[in-house]
Amino acid sequence: MYLGLISTALTFVLWNRGVQMLNAATSGLYFLFQPVVGSLLGWLCLGEQITWSFLLGLVLIATSIWVSIRFAD
Repeated sequence: MYLGLISTALTFVLWNRGVQMLNAATSGLYFLFQPVVGSLLGWLCLGEQITWSFLLGLVLIATSIWVSIRFAD
């Protein structure tokens, strides 16, 4: 019940508050970090393995966000 209601509602409220504080383009870039944060939390909290494919994905995501910010209109 907690995972379905409380955590989902809290995430929804926090995400919408963040979108209000930032513009849509910037908040969209933060959305790209979601798989990275989820994988890192799985590693820290659940002892999951960090693989080379994860590290490659991390570098690709970080690079794409940097390029988007650096060369924005």
